[in-house]
Amino acid sequence: MEQQVPAILVISHGFFCRELVNSVKMVFGDVTRLESLPLEEGMDPEAYEEQLNRLIDSYDGNVFVCVDIMGGTPFKSLAKAARTRCLYGVAGVSMPMLIEVLSDRDEMCGKELAAQAASVCRDMIMDLSEYMEKMHKIGLGE
Repeated sequence: MEQQVPAILVISHGFFCRELVNSVKMVFGDVTRLESLPLEEGMDPEAYEEQLNRLIDSYDGNVFVCVDIMGGTPFKSLAKAARTRCLYGVAGVSMPMLIEVLSDRDEMCGKELAAQAASVCRDMIMDLSEYMEKMHKIGLGE
């Protein structure tokens, strides 16, 4: 039996993850096996861990997780889940990163996917100061 592409879980503080998924769907259209799990303000960390574990288990552990930042509750919950499962993922999720993960998930294993996503995103961070100055000069007719 052929294994399905991994589900992509995006987890974060607040609704950032949910809106990031919605934004990516504007680019990709309907995407299967893509979910978000926000840590809502005031939510009990143990309750969040339980929700994350249930979500991971609903995909038989075949997931790749994108988390907002290292060290926060979503990350710590993921780290605990990884104690009993072989999981892969990335921290510092962004729209370019999520697009890369979705584009490559059927061609790479979890470890390769994490390395590729991190590499691509390092290249996507740019200082736009010079570009914006040029645009300003064009606007001024210079």
